[in-house]
Amino acid sequence: MAHIIKDVWATCGWRLSLQRGLYIMGFFSKIMAAFTGKAPGGSDRYLPIYVLDHRCREPIAGQIDLLNELSLAEDEGAGYYVRKVLHTSGAGRCFGQVEVQLWLDNKKQIKQHEVQGGRWLTAEEYAAELERRTAEAEAAALQPAAADAADEESKKSNRE
Repeated sequence: MAHIIKDVWATCGWRLSLQRGLYIMGFFSKIMAAFTGKAPGGSDRYLPIYVLDHRCREPIAGQIDLLNELSLAEDEGAGYYVRKVLHTSGAGRCFGQVEVQLWLDNKKQIKQHEVQGGRWLTAEEYAAELERRTAEAEAAALQPAAADAADEESKKSNRE
C-alpha cells in the first residue's frame, strides 16, 4: 500500500512540476510576444491583387505580403511601395508576365497602382474573367467532339 501511495505522489508531483513549467513557458511567450509583436493572421496579412494579362488574355490572382514585401516610399511620410511581377499559368503554351507597382498609405491601403503588360481588375472583374475563360475552354473542348461527329457522318455517307 505504501508503494502505491509513493507512486501516486511521484506522479502527482511530476504533473505539478509539468503544469508549473508550462505556466512559466506560457508567461515567457506572452512577454516575448509583447516585445517582438505577433504577425497578424489571415486576411490582415495579405492584400489580394487581380490583373488580366494582355498577351495571353489570362486573369491572374496574386497577393502582397504586407509584413515582408513592402518598402518605405521615397517621399517622406508617403507610406509604402511594392513591385510585384505575376506570371501566367502557361496554359496554351503562352507565358506572359504582368508587372504591378503599388503605392500604399500608412494604413496599408492602396493609393495608386500601375500595371504594365496587363490591366488592373477588381475582385468582381476577376471572377467574371475566370467564368469567361472557363466558358471558352468548354466551348473549345466541345468543338473537336462536334467535328469528330461530323467526320464520322461524312465517312458513313461516303461508304453508302
